[in-house]
Amino acid sequence: MNKIPELLAPAGDLNTALTAFQYGADAVYAGLSKFNARERTQNFSREDYGKLMASAAADGKKVYLTFNTLIKENELAEALEDLYGVCRLLPDAVIVQDLGVLSMMKRFFPHIPVHASTQMAIHNSAGMDAAEKLGIERVILERQVSMDELKNIRKKTRLEMEVFIHGALCCSLSGVCLFSSWMGGHSGNRGKCKQPCRRRYYGPDGNGFFFSTNDLYALEHITELKKIGIESLKIEGRLRKSDYVASTVSAYRMILDADEKDVPELLPEARAMLSGALGRRWSSGFFDQKSYDQVIEPAHPGVSGKACGIVKDSVKNGFTMKTFQTLYLGDKIRIQPKSGDEGPALTLTKMSIRKKQVSRAAGGEDVFIHCDKSVPADGLVYKIGTSVRDMRGRMENLPALQDRIDLKITLQQHQLAVKIKHHPHLEPIILNTELQIAQKHPVTAEQINGVFQKAGNMQLGVRNTESDIGGNYFMSQRDIRQLRQRLDEILKREYVPLPQPKLQEYPLPKQQQKAEHSLAVKDRNAIPPGFSFDRLVPDAEFRADDEMPLPFFCPEDKMDSLKTEIHRAYQNGIRRFRVTALFHFTLLEAYRDIVISSAFPLPASNHIAVEKLLELGAKKVQLWVELERSVLKMLAQRYGALAEIYVYGRPPILQTRAQLPVSGTINDSRGAAFHIETGNPLSLLYPEAVYALLLENFPPVSTFTDLRHASRDEKNASTFNYERELA
Repeated sequence: MNKIPELLAPAGDLNTALTAFQYGADAVYAGLSKFNARERTQNFSREDYGKLMASAAADGKKVYLTFNTLIKENELAEALEDLYGVCRLLPDAVIVQDLGVLSMMKRFFPHIPVHASTQMAIHNSAGMDAAEKLGIERVILERQVSMDELKNIRKKTRLEMEVFIHGALCCSLSGVCLFSSWMGGHSGNRGKCKQPCRRRYYGPDGNGFFFSTNDLYALEHITELKKIGIESLKIEGRLRKSDYVASTVSAYRMILDADEKDVPELLPEARAMLSGALGRRWSSGFFDQKSYDQVIEPAHPGVSGKACGIVKDSVKNGFTMKTFQTLYLGDKIRIQPKSGDEGPALTLTKMSIRKKQVSRAAGGEDVFIHCDKSVPADGLVYKIGTSVRDMRGRMENLPALQDRIDLKITLQQHQLAVKIKHHPHLEPIILNTELQIAQKHPVTAEQINGVFQKAGNMQLGVRNTESDIGGNYFMSQRDIRQLRQRLDEILKREYVPLPQPKLQEYPLPKQQQKAEHSLAVKDRNAIPPGFSFDRLVPDAEFRADDEMPLPFFCPEDKMDSLKTEIHRAYQNGIRRFRVTALFHFTLLEAYRDIVISSAFPLPASNHIAVEKLLELGAKKVQLWVELERSVLKMLAQRYGALAEIYVYGRPPILQTRAQLPVSGTINDSRGAAFHIETGNPLSLLYPEAVYALLLENFPPVSTFTDLRHASRDEKNASTFNYERELA
């Protein structure tokens, strides 16, 4: 029988997390107010995270901390402080994107598992291998991996695999999207995406929502995912509330727990449950390659929810809408401008019909919604949520844990020694005992663990207890409880948390390197079948055709072709390679006399990430293209020529496997222009403006000019985030 995977639910706040547990989730993933990929939701305070850990421990559930954004150099100290605050609570894992955060976890909190976020864009077996070498225990795979690819990857890795099964889909491959950042400095790689992919665009043959994807729906795929051996099935939606979580968790719990023969009969009921989640239209996403041309519906705005009305008039203290269906106080709505831009959302707390307050408005009514938000005239109104049982009473009764600990207990006849694991600064606590040899029923480790794992302190919880018994001793339950009480008294007086770590100064690399300028040009003769290779040609000081970049995206069935192409290039004398993804280090590790440089979209936005890439074998690290001047300068001052800055070119701002319904030049409602280049396996979106920087008052630093999709001296230029702070 196939093992039932973990059902993992989103939690944007404590109420939603408790709802997820109530309706059958095995675990939740949740973030703090910063440094997570959904900063736009409420997220958790440190106090509420302590309450969440207390609830999870009591219910036998798991909690994963989302810390999955890119961290800028000037944010490292704050990021480490936040990590320390939550890692004291021993989350079951921390989900990361940034290599710097990964390194901090391994250095300072090695006892806490690390999961690779989907933002790390791992999508093949070589990526899984790279993750394993980095000490990662689980990989959340790229959402644009097909079911057949999942099967093949599963056969080649020992790591745990996690996949998304429901919720919103990004059009772009994860971790490489610059679309929102390019449009205004709000980076999707830092949890602040403004969703420009949901807007209306204008092409040569009309207009539409060319990048707006349907929601992922996978009820019919659950049986197959169980057979593959996927360890965790993940529901997207930390921006959503408890009603969404209740509906989605209930539906997938039903199908997960069902025998395969019963699934067809249960599917209609599960689908009915999902209808309460009020999302977008359903699709099978990227599980089936045949659906790549159906995941986008350009004729429909990508709005979450069910259309329930239209705005007729908007005033300072509210708006009048014509209802399409019944609305109740407590329902949640979003008002969507026809442009496709993001509109305001609110909960119905007061509404009136003909100046009389009502709690219900039937379809076809003109109802006035009282609110203080600016509402677009003629906007469409979507119902995005309904009220479910409030967990506030339970929330108030939960202790706000400050720490959790793991215990190692050693029982001898005359003493019980308790070691707090992962706290090397604390000596074992010795409790004297006088035990009798058991005649029939000696005490067991399970009995001791069961008592000692129960919370004896409202601020200090126990996660795991491991007991080693050095003989056959008799102990009653009362005896064990008394020892636990004695331990608790000592801990209240003497427990000292794990000391707060401080950022260690990483020494500058010893090797000296002359600053150089690399030039990328297009050479279509270098393209092998199935790939979009571009040769990098350095400046005149190097011979032409000297450097070869590796493709950021390589589906599993093309891995052998990529390995063959690398070997052929090596045999032809190429010794310089550009890595654009972590899995490339795995492919290049057999070649000892090569020079590796990193390049977009492999990110390095802080010095610890740079150090990790140098440790992996890079001789030069390209700094993350989204960064502003001050952060680039900090890193340039530290690394000099070992750091490279992308100074000119046109990087893709969106990369997708979806079949886009348009090609060529498009515009948005504000007049910004873009160019779509369709292809296989990826379609790419480029901005009309070329990216161009003038590095003034910088130390000697390597630079990179990319002419693969740009010409020299273009007039329409942008400095991207260089002159503004990256949000």
